[in-house]
Amino acid sequence: MTTREAVAAVFCCVGTFFFVVGTTGLLRMPDLFSRLHPVTKCDTLGACSVLVGMAVYTGFSWELPKLAVMMLFLLLSSATCGHAMGRAALKQGLMPWKRGESRR
Repeated sequence: MTTREAVAAVFCCVGTFFFVVGTTGLLRMPDLFSRLHPVTKCDTLGACSVLVGMAVYTGFSWELPKLAVMMLFLLLSSATCGHAMGRAALKQGLMPWKRGESRR
């Protein structure tokens, strides 16, 4: 295994870790607003780490600009989509969960 492959594997493992943590947060959090935070973090950090790992693995090739555009799109869209979903939920009348309330 070369150094480049090892670095790529580390980035992919870090991305996988963030995906697992984000999925756990999605399953464990009590309401939509609390769930949006781990989901957008796992999307941004997990997917971008995997894409960086893929970019390191491929090196300077024709795939590198495509991976860079995908990372840029993820960085711009993930937080924006999370904010839009939270705002839409508030406008629909969904209130954030408070400690002591039951989780339906």
